[in-house]
Amino acid sequence: MFLELWKKECGQVAKSLIYWLYVIVLAVFFVSQLGSLKSHMLKEPKKGQDSYAEYGTMQSNDEREIMRTALSSLAQGIWYEDFTTYPVGFVKHITLSEEEMDEIEGILLETTGMSRDAAGEDIARHFQENNPENSYVPYVAEPKEGLAYEDFLRKMERVSEILGPGSDFTEERMKASAKLPMDYEGAMEAYRDLVEKDGYTGGYLRLFCDYMGIILGILPVFVAATRILRDKRAQMQDLIFARKASSFAIITSRYAAMLCMMMAPVMVLSLAPVVECVTFTKGSKIALDYLAFLKYDLGWLLPTVMVVTALGLFLTEITESALAVLVQGIWWFAAISLGVDKLHGGQYGWNLIPRHNTEINYSGFANGYTQLVYNRIFYVILAIALTAVTILIYEKKRKGHLRRRGKILRNYKRTDEA
Repeated sequence: MFLELWKKECGQVAKSLIYWLYVIVLAVFFVSQLGSLKSHMLKEPKKGQDSYAEYGTMQSNDEREIMRTALSSLAQGIWYEDFTTYPVGFVKHITLSEEEMDEIEGILLETTGMSRDAAGEDIARHFQENNPENSYVPYVAEPKEGLAYEDFLRKMERVSEILGPGSDFTEERMKASAKLPMDYEGAMEAYRDLVEKDGYTGGYLRLFCDYMGIILGILPVFVAATRILRDKRAQMQDLIFARKASSFAIITSRYAAMLCMMMAPVMVLSLAPVVECVTFTKGSKIALDYLAFLKYDLGWLLPTVMVVTALGLFLTEITESALAVLVQGIWWFAAISLGVDKLHGGQYGWNLIPRHNTEINYSGFANGYTQLVYNRIFYVILAIALTAVTILIYEKKRKGHLRRRGKILRNYKRTDEA
């Protein structure tokens, strides 16, 4: 019975225009955000290359480096009179009053010993000596001698208060921004991790999951809500309620069908990074992990699709409206905003959309792996719980205990029982 219902539900999903829009948006997002990974493919580093251009950068937890990075940004913001914040994940340009600018200039003087004009001269001299067109070397503002890290944090907290929500001068964002040029040894370690521990494909599939997790945090709710509302519009509820199949079989088959249909294009798209890795490493002795796409699709992305779909089924079934889209939209927006500071990976927390916007940093992934597993298990359990409640609601509707157009108010007899 379950298998038969599942096949019918797959057919119903395949007939939905919203589902095909889901597939198209998914594909367009993939191509526009990732496209070809050829430019990301790492080669074995060679000695003597430019550290920034060839070796890249690495995260730094050194307090002195955190201060340098933040103060460099502060000095340039003052000189160019250009401050930006990200209050809800999107850029906002800040215009300061004369009093606010004076206060921030005072903070720069206290933390670096430089006035606004001195900072401007220092910035201009740096870029004259280091032409960005030839070899990019970022500007560095040195902290004042004897500046304690705690005092620095207090000063930056005041800068954040002046600039407003989403400032780059919160402790969390300053730590995320602090990077050092990677030397040959560091670049070689990152390359070995990618080849030996990640099977080369693993790093690129994490990057794939980072991008696709963004869109999968919202799209499935449209497919789920549409499936329920379509039955309502077609006045199919009485016919479905009268089926001999149990409520458990009807809801779980519908849920399973939507998961299968929505994960199918994701899995097809995830083959693209694998194929590119195979092509790029052809002729080398690198042992590729050909099945990494299955591990990442099912372990990383499936829990997100599960909980978003389950929430869509639950809210649409209980309200018989598109409320699920609004609720999921708010959750998705919050998840995206919370992930802005954690793009480098390793800080997965309990966010619906874990971020790892780099093909390297295997050590960060390894260190945060346990938390990531707990995160994914939590959302699987939440999805199962929401589905179980949806089954109970559906069963009550079949027995006439809920009004079919919204709230739980009173007993309601089915027409076929009257």
